[in-house]
Amino acid sequence: MNVQEFRSLPVQEQVSAVLSNGTELLDRIYVYYVVKLYHFDDLYVEIWYQQLSNRIDKVQVVEIDDVIHLYESQINISDLFR
Repeated sequence: MNVQEFRSLPVQEQVSAVLSNGTELLDRIYVYYVVKLYHFDDLYVEIWYQQLSNRIDKVQVVEIDDVIHLYESQINISDLFR
């Protein structure tokens, strides 16, 4: 599935597809959100969950450069140098 095909799906189907078939990679906190990063069909997708209202507010495809920037403190590449 490419970015355009994914974005053309209704949000509920996006969430269902990512949660069913994606791999959770990392998460971060942003203001009132828990943002979880998934790898799904060659895409990196963030699901924005708001704990106060107990709902998902946003599903967003993220480019690899943004993944590196947003999650750099959690990415550990030390095993590559052994």
